[in-house]
Amino acid sequence: MIWKKFIKLVKNRFFIFSLIITFMLGILGFRLAYLTVDMGEHYYNMAQERKKIEVTLKGARGNILDRNGIPLAVNRQIHVAQVDRRWLPAGGDEINDILRQAIEIIEQNGDTVIDNIPIKNGVKVFEGIIPHTVDGFYYDFATGNAETRIKRYNAWRQETGINEDLPAEQMLAALRERYEIHPSISDEMARKIISIRLDLYLNRYRQDEPVKIAENISERTVSHLETYSDELPGIQTVIELGRYYPYGTSAQHIIGYVGRITENNIEAYEKTYGRSLEEAGYNVYSDKYGQDGIEAYAESWLTGNTSDRHGYLEAEVDASRRVIKVLDEQVPKNGNDVVLTMDIRLQRTVEAILEEELEKMREGIEPYDGENQAPLADTAAAIILDVNTGEILAMASYANSEYEYNLNDFARGITAAEYSNLESDPSKPLFAIAFQGGQLPGSVIKMLVGMAALEEGKIRVNETILDRHRLRPSAPSCWSARGHGRVNLMDALKVSCNYYFTAIGDRMDIWDFHKWAEAYGLHGPTGLELLSINGKTDFNVVANPDVVEEIRRNNAFITTKSIMLNKYGVELTDEQAWALVDIDRHYSRLVEYLRDEGIYDEQDSTAHDAANDLLSRFYDGRWTDWEYLRVFIGQSATSVSPLAVTRYIAALVNGNRVMETHVMKEVRSQDGRVLHEIKPEYRQLDVDEKHVAAIKEGMRRVVYERGGTALRAFADLDPSITLGGKTGTAQTKPGIVERNTAWFTSFTPYEEPEIAVAVVVPNGKTAGNAAPIGRRIIEEYYKLMKSEQHNPLPEFNQLIP
Repeated sequence: MIWKKFIKLVKNRFFIFSLIITFMLGILGFRLAYLTVDMGEHYYNMAQERKKIEVTLKGARGNILDRNGIPLAVNRQIHVAQVDRRWLPAGGDEINDILRQAIEIIEQNGDTVIDNIPIKNGVKVFEGIIPHTVDGFYYDFATGNAETRIKRYNAWRQETGINEDLPAEQMLAALRERYEIHPSISDEMARKIISIRLDLYLNRYRQDEPVKIAENISERTVSHLETYSDELPGIQTVIELGRYYPYGTSAQHIIGYVGRITENNIEAYEKTYGRSLEEAGYNVYSDKYGQDGIEAYAESWLTGNTSDRHGYLEAEVDASRRVIKVLDEQVPKNGNDVVLTMDIRLQRTVEAILEEELEKMREGIEPYDGENQAPLADTAAAIILDVNTGEILAMASYANSEYEYNLNDFARGITAAEYSNLESDPSKPLFAIAFQGGQLPGSVIKMLVGMAALEEGKIRVNETILDRHRLRPSAPSCWSARGHGRVNLMDALKVSCNYYFTAIGDRMDIWDFHKWAEAYGLHGPTGLELLSINGKTDFNVVANPDVVEEIRRNNAFITTKSIMLNKYGVELTDEQAWALVDIDRHYSRLVEYLRDEGIYDEQDSTAHDAANDLLSRFYDGRWTDWEYLRVFIGQSATSVSPLAVTRYIAALVNGNRVMETHVMKEVRSQDGRVLHEIKPEYRQLDVDEKHVAAIKEGMRRVVYERGGTALRAFADLDPSITLGGKTGTAQTKPGIVERNTAWFTSFTPYEEPEIAVAVVVPNGKTAGNAAPIGRRIIEEYYKLMKSEQHNPLPEFNQLIP
């Protein structure tokens, strides 16, 4: 019976189907059970890969804001590629291959690998007594000083465990061998791999801290690196805060930029604070540091890298360094915000005016047409200074460069080629002509000459002098061949009479005049904080016998070394060159020294030839009556920055106060509290107010009266705008008018001055070319002031990001 029932069931198709399904489910169940065990083991292995980390957390860098709270330097999220040694394989070949692939991915997507190795590749021009060019591999230790370069080279070798003392190309070969770089890899790729390997070596005591290999990389690069993550163990991408400059092509020399810590930073910090950057809490291999401008000057306020602002994180992470579990944490403190005196709206307006006007000047477009065309005018500067506080409202340095100077290029890590383009451009976009550019002042010095002569009792306000064109044969002539007739001080300023100012200058001892040049701040530092940064100088000089002699001696030193090397094949030491300069114009002693030093023997007549050549040059550049009289028309060895000139103009009209100039206004905490405020500092001058009034009146006539050198430029000016001004033309290359420097200085309003304005255009040809620029700047200043009255800005803290 049982068998019959079974046979019947088998004949039932449904039963057969159910049996097959049951069998298959049984097999599937067995497989699922197997997979469950397998996946359990997989997750167990991942759990095993968890690692505990203890990381120092650092605060975000503070913001830089303009006087109205508009952000000029802020932080934003960026992608970073880094290498974590704990996930790297053990073999050197494998590490090199991983780094090579990562570098290729980064560069193929248009990003740049961090390049810390001081061995560079390309064309490098080394300046010095004997300039030379290297095409290939060379050392770059960011200094032009030979002694410092050697010191840094030896320190680098010691830090990186390099015993060999080799030229750059041979050193690269030795490092290829040290890190077992395969011969098939190019030298340039090997250099980049070695750079990362050395960074890993330098950070060998920070096993928990990955080493960055590229910053500010694109999302495309991130995607590619993550796609190939299985083939690139140890290569990670993370998000960090990076510096961003909303107005990256404006006020670059003022704002500055951050970059990786350099030897200059390390040395300057230790010299200033008496301790190392590492002792202060910085990681000198990965942290960012202010490299120029306010970013550098206010580093101690802005940074979040010092120990007092550190936090920490204890956590468990996976192989991708993602946090799985936070064990303990302390939030770091951010840096403080720095507020500038600058108004970015005014700054950008001034920059635009300079660019537009100089383009017209080069092209010969009205008002720079005809004889006023200045085809070589590629640089310029303009400054607006608050005469009562010394605050700089705008300070623009313009360069007609083929290459854009953008602070964001420096923030992401500018390439060597990009930097070289900026550095070698003839218009010098990296140079801050507004506050570093030493210029001959020309006739804008004449107010100082007049004030000095009045205060020294050498002239009276209304005393007239007849313009006889040239004071004496050794004196410079007046620019007007017909002369200006009899003029007093005010009219002499109006027409810029050279004869008048050489005549009154001749009544003064040069040191009496120099006393007033120092008093009004035209000779000496301006006080600008940006010029206290390591490596910069606040250098302004008005010519006097000591200045001229120092310049002569320096030129003689350079000439002596050059003549002896290039003509006679003798490379003198610095000590020998200075000894020859000190012998000066004593022919027999020059010959004797050349023989005593063993440069020539007693019978070699070449010693006489060399002495004659040196002697002929030792007469050049000495203080003479010609130099003395040229001082009073802004020529000779005088060299002043546009900022120094603006400051001196302010002191003439602000109640005789010589202000310390500054661009930093205050420091604010993250919650808005004022931690530090820069208050006006000045030196009070004791001068006769009648003399001040005479100078102001002369400057008024320049702009408003017939014969005034700026009358044409200010024709039909809005009558509500009042000012005093002075034009100036400085001859930098006698006889070549295209090389003349054009100036215009002014103050406004005339009755109660608020601001002083200075414009300078090297190669501007004539002062008449600077005045129209000054007019546009003044007009735009008043437009902005009126706009603020009707449309006030939001409260300060509403603009802070």
